[in-house]
Amino acid sequence: MKETSSSVYQFLARELSGKGKFRVRDSGVECSQGVVFHAVDSMGRLTILVPLSNSEVGFVDWNSKALSLEFKSLEFHNELSPFLILQCTDDKLDSQFALLSDEVLDAIELEPAQALKATLSTLDRWRRLFESDRLGILGPAQLAGLLAELSVLERLVSAHGPKALATWQGPNGNRHDFVLSECSIEVKATTNHNNMVVTVHGSKQLLAPENADLYVHAFQMEPSPEGTSVPEKIGDLLALGVGRLDLLAKLDGAKYSDAHSKIYRSIRFSPLMDKTYKVDSAFPRITAETVCPPEVLEKLSNLSYAVDLGQLESYPLDVARLQFHAVGGL
Repeated sequence: MKETSSSVYQFLARELSGKGKFRVRDSGVECSQGVVFHAVDSMGRLTILVPLSNSEVGFVDWNSKALSLEFKSLEFHNELSPFLILQCTDDKLDSQFALLSDEVLDAIELEPAQALKATLSTLDRWRRLFESDRLGILGPAQLAGLLAELSVLERLVSAHGPKALATWQGPNGNRHDFVLSECSIEVKATTNHNNMVVTVHGSKQLLAPENADLYVHAFQMEPSPEGTSVPEKIGDLLALGVGRLDLLAKLDGAKYSDAHSKIYRSIRFSPLMDKTYKVDSAFPRITAETVCPPEVLEKLSNLSYAVDLGQLESYPLDVARLQFHAVGGL
């Protein structure tokens, strides 16, 4: 198994090079012009060095708030050799750059004779994430909610493979967190260890989709230094084969910025329990189906209410049996 760029960069950063030099390590990937290197410069900036031919050296019309990309000749084996130098200039995005580095190496490995083209096309796909304005820091309650959604996603991916990422539709603006062919799943989380009370927002969040069932999957969590953080759960999903860029794009829609991952790693939760509930006629909710006349809901704004799930009977839901081939082209 190929070592991740993240672990290589951590190793290289333990000892910095002299000014104007790089500390490098063979990435294990070769292109037509030689070995591609992981590198860290004298300022600790993470870098990918892609060897080029003299005919490929030129001007790159590409820039970002957090990336530097340039052609430069470097001394290699006692002679100057041309390289494409891709570097992260914002250490807050180091973990995101490590994922980008993995993607660049994968692309070069697939097209070793077209290393420059593979690198630039990969960068073009990742451009938006590095150019987007930084999001604010999420609080503990928001992180607990995101961890709950990622935990459900992990179960779906474990059962159905990386394609299950397409079912996570909450970050895309859907009123339900997960949308499948036969049902939707709304995920809730509470950090109150005394009860399973969750908050519902608006009159449509618990409105079942047409011709499909709706379930609420709720997690009861407690803050714990021995628990799991959101960045760790993201790592688990990547290890299961979920696409790096696709997952980061979803997280961006969920207001999660990788720039704050160092802070988020210290905020951990341990699960006390998690259960699924079917939203049927016995489930307490405020929707157009339960309010008479339903038009009154149009006159209410900022509607939110709490539901005590501990008073309800849970419903076992086997995610391995769920079908979603009709969703997102799966």
